[in-house]
Amino acid sequence: MLKNIITFEQAIQIQTEAELLMDGNEYELNSIDILKLVKDSSCSVYDCEFVALAQDLGTTLVTAYKKIIS
Repeated sequence: MLKNIITFEQAIQIQTEAELLMDGNEYELNSIDILKLVKDSSCSVYDCEFVALAQDLGTTLVTAYKKIIS
């Protein structure tokens, strides 16, 4: 179990630092765009969020996940 690798206090510190590093680098996506992708594919909502983000940013999504590629 991973529970014994770090202490609870260390986990809180790591989580806090990670959130500070990500602050201001978050994106909001249009949920309708995501649902359209889900409707037209066999991918999960979670997977379609990445596709929608790449489309919104006008960039290429790089993945080895075959479901997303197809």
